[in-house]
Amino acid sequence: MSESHEELQCNAAGWVMTTRVRRVAIAGLIGMGLVALTVCAVSLHIGRAASAHLYEDLASLPRRDVGLVLGTSRFSTDGLNEFYTARIEAAAALYHDRKIDHIIVSGSNPSRYYNEPVVMKRDLMELDVPEACITEDRGGLRTLDSIVRAYRVMGQKSFTVVSQRFHAERAVYIGKHFGLDVTAFCAKDPVGLSHYGAYLREYGARFKAMLDLTVLDTQPTYLGKPIEIQVQPQRDQDLRTD
Repeated sequence: MSESHEELQCNAAGWVMTTRVRRVAIAGLIGMGLVALTVCAVSLHIGRAASAHLYEDLASLPRRDVGLVLGTSRFSTDGLNEFYTARIEAAAALYHDRKIDHIIVSGSNPSRYYNEPVVMKRDLMELDVPEACITEDRGGLRTLDSIVRAYRVMGQKSFTVVSQRFHAERAVYIGKHFGLDVTAFCAKDPVGLSHYGAYLREYGARFKAMLDLTVLDTQPTYLGKPIEIQVQPQRDQDLRTD
């Protein structure tokens, strides 16, 4: 028995709808693939552009007057944040090895109960870095803010960033974009699979940084009054205490 006219129309409509859905799905997959390729290409570009200015060996790191420690939470869901601990220990090592004479601790402080610069300063002092050699930057809400404020607020055009390599690459790239003489010392990466979320988020952070620098012309959330940093070479400190 042949199909009725209504059935034929229904089948045709269903076929057209299925074809449209397939086309939309294919177009969506292609679009997602292009976005993923773009994000990966941006990440690769930033990494390559910054790689010559990153150091993992303390002995080969060029000396700078000032180091900039990029903030992160002291604690994670697993307890003490290994990213944080490694950055603080690396910054203290740079100071004691006389690769830097002064440290800027830059991070967010949304409330009196959460203040990254205050905590970083305290922990550096526990590692025998003098209080007078540490300056808090409470306007470092993002990496871009920390880098730009180090220059525009604290007058530093040449400094060493301290963070893990994946983060330091983006920081150096931002600094170079603004014409700054920025190097970076790579703190140790945490061990274990639980930290890979931070590495995955970095892809998005790099893409956002590229938009901020080349399209949006994003500026720091806060600038405010200049903060003068008194860099005192450690040899002068040694002479004074003898």
